[in-house]
Amino acid sequence: MNPILSTMKSKTQQFFQFEKRVCSFLGIDQCHFQIYTRHHKGYALLLRNWIRKSHDEGMTAKEVAKTIKRSKLIKDEMISFCLK
Repeated sequence: MNPILSTMKSKTQQFFQFEKRVCSFLGIDQCHFQIYTRHHKGYALLLRNWIRKSHDEGMTAKEVAKTIKRSKLIKDEMISFCLK
């Protein structure tokens, strides 16, 4: 496999593991979050991009979840859709 593609795949897998931990701390199901993101785009994609940026900057999943909870970044409709 091309080393560049291998590195990209690895980084993507790392991000999704990170996102899974963030979702777990928020009490939501990552699969439901992915579905919500695909269907509702806009706000959910902004949240996912912010989670990715936080991951790239070295924040922990717990720190990201705490920040999201404090700032009310998750809308009520997203919570009800994504609950475990």
